[in-house]
Amino acid sequence: MNSKYKIAIVVSTVVILGGIGYWIFYTPNLADDEVAYVLAGGVTPQSAVISFNTYQPAKVRVQVSAEAVTFADPRYSDYTETTAEKYNIGKAYLDSLQPNTQYYYRLEINDTIDVFEGYSGTFTTPQDSAFSYKIAFGSCMVTGSNSSIFGHIASENPLLFISTGDLHYENINSNCEANFTQAYYRVFNSSAQAELYRSTAFAYMWDDHDYGNNNSDASSACQQQAITAYRDFVPHYPLAFQEDNDPISQTFSLGRVRFILADLRSQKVKPEYDGCERTKVGTNFGSEAHLKWFQDEMLAAKDSGQVVVWLSGIPYINHEGGPNYDCDEDDDWGGFPEERQAIANFVKEHQIPISIIAGDAHMVAMDDGSNSDYAEGGGAPIPVFHAAPIDRYGSYKGGPYSKGYRSSSGQYGTIEVEDDGGDEICLTWTAKDENGNVVQSNTDQELRYQFCLPVSSDSIPTQTSVSL
Repeated sequence: MNSKYKIAIVVSTVVILGGIGYWIFYTPNLADDEVAYVLAGGVTPQSAVISFNTYQPAKVRVQVSAEAVTFADPRYSDYTETTAEKYNIGKAYLDSLQPNTQYYYRLEINDTIDVFEGYSGTFTTPQDSAFSYKIAFGSCMVTGSNSSIFGHIASENPLLFISTGDLHYENINSNCEANFTQAYYRVFNSSAQAELYRSTAFAYMWDDHDYGNNNSDASSACQQQAITAYRDFVPHYPLAFQEDNDPISQTFSLGRVRFILADLRSQKVKPEYDGCERTKVGTNFGSEAHLKWFQDEMLAAKDSGQVVVWLSGIPYINHEGGPNYDCDEDDDWGGFPEERQAIANFVKEHQIPISIIAGDAHMVAMDDGSNSDYAEGGGAPIPVFHAAPIDRYGSYKGGPYSKGYRSSSGQYGTIEVEDDGGDEICLTWTAKDENGNVVQSNTDQELRYQFCLPVSSDSIPTQTSVSL
């Protein structure tokens, strides 16, 4: 928590099943002329979403300009009214922006702007055609972490930072609305995280500890409140589904790369076992409609001359005979082999050029497709890159991983996209430690991998790989 903020503890009573329950949540106790946080997300070549929290109910709009100091020729969002009923949080929508442009934004609150310049930020709109860039991603962080690793991530100057899950570790399964409010306050008020989030665009897909409790699924007691809080607090891309209990899955494109952020938590139905015998098949997507959306997005990307980066969250590589497999797996993809094979068969049939990024496991690990081909008869070797934990303890899940792994605290990943508009797009993956240094794997090799995927060939997406 930023030291400039004090914590107010609010105790209220609520009726729960005919009894009296108590909940506690934190709100920033700020001076009247301050805001708690501001960050940008949902950034496209022409638009962006700015999320913010004011101390008191206020009339707010966002000013944006390509000039950092003078804010010359500014554009403005529409006005938004923050209210106590919604914890004084709000969002502003910016449109008619120019592609490939660095923008600076700041808040105008109750028609005053000069005293709020400290609560401002920057983002860069992506090119609307082929271009090269870098993004950073990671997961698994202590709630409200102020680790120095966030400064090293910011120094990468990424076009985007993606949180691939476990943005906090509150394991919420009761007092839902209050506890999610507290969790997001603590994350976005963290001084180290806030500095990163104000320096670039932000995207986020949850996993178990920030959606519900450990290994949570659709049965979470806080499912609806988790989804509502995400929609309210997070500056996200347009969601694929709109009903109250629908998944928060979404997609966006950066040049000729389509990122698919799949919600594999809020709809998950776990398999059931009698000992080691699976008596009920599970599903991570939860419904045929959700799975079909995912398949349609992959196919649309391929047909549009794009490659796919799929944020799976949970470990994709885990199977019988693997080094970390239990016969009654019910959380990672090892417990959902039918659904995983259906996805792999689709990738094979339609020759989807795809790679996977993931969190959940507290490790950095890479596989070139040698261990990730789950299509019937083979033919869908998908590269996989885990990057975690930001500052939790280390652990190893799934595998094996052809390029190795390192399970240690303080790790993140970068993806460098090289795209000159030709018939392939090359990705360079690098695993880094809390000081920004390239990680050495368990085999004492730098954990870095480069491969290329085709965008115009009808053949199976053959990977040209180079270990760096």
